[in-house]
Amino acid sequence: MQIQRLHHLANSQQAILVRHDLAPQNHNVWHYHPEFEFIQITKGRGTFFVGDCIFKFKDGDSMFIGSEVPHYWLFDDDHIFGKSETEVDIRVIHFMPDFMGKDFLQLKEAKTLLTCYARAKRVLYLDSSHTYITAFFAEIIQQPPFQQLLSLLGSLDYMAQQEDAQLLVSAQYNNLQQDVDYERMNKVLQHIRLGYRDKIQLQTVAHLAGLTENSFCRYFKQKTGKTLVQFTNELRISHACKLLSDNRMAIKEICFDCGFQNFVSFHKTFKQVTKLTPIQYRNKALNGDR
Repeated sequence: MQIQRLHHLANSQQAILVRHDLAPQNHNVWHYHPEFEFIQITKGRGTFFVGDCIFKFKDGDSMFIGSEVPHYWLFDDDHIFGKSETEVDIRVIHFMPDFMGKDFLQLKEAKTLLTCYARAKRVLYLDSSHTYITAFFAEIIQQPPFQQLLSLLGSLDYMAQQEDAQLLVSAQYNNLQQDVDYERMNKVLQHIRLGYRDKIQLQTVAHLAGLTENSFCRYFKQKTGKTLVQFTNELRISHACKLLSDNRMAIKEICFDCGFQNFVSFHKTFKQVTKLTPIQYRNKALNGDR
């Protein structure tokens, strides 16, 4: 997984770029870009890594992601391997902060826009209960360019008014600014992502980062807002949530499949992260209440 700095509008004469994806390949890469990204996973499930947040996404979830915020979509395996009954449907809009012109942001009318932009730094999350956003993504794919522009302005105004909407990234998160940080963090995150089911050794991860163990602990906490143990456990719990929702494995089997060494530790960590016990989470998921 190589970090990439993308620029979606570099060679375009468009103010906004609207894309409709039916496969997750364009999203399974750790990346960042100068454009804002407004995305709806109309159909699809997996784990969303953004800033210092690990978030389990599902059908109908929408995210408004700020400029230069690193993020990565890890779709569930059944989507990656292309089973027909688990196809994905992804609608994505990219636009620069000054897509209405540099002077526009100085106007009184742009106050709402600036409010929305400020919240995007921490990534604004809206679930499928926001029917305005669901309708917006359904319609914008078919609209002519000028109408797309007007629709986007309307959606930004809507998001600015959702004062109680969830922000995924913590206020303390320190966004990576240098390419050396991205390269270093990419190696570390790839190692954790591929090996979280086994024991993650601090010595190994520090070596990958080119740091002493003490320096790495300080560095990782500064960049992610979490200790290595906290970050790894949240990824394990995210995987556990998927397995609990499938209802194919016993809870104790899930505990060891996710990389925990004993059930007591798994149960305690699961409740810390989700505020529910594993059995409570499974019952809610099976009842369609998530």
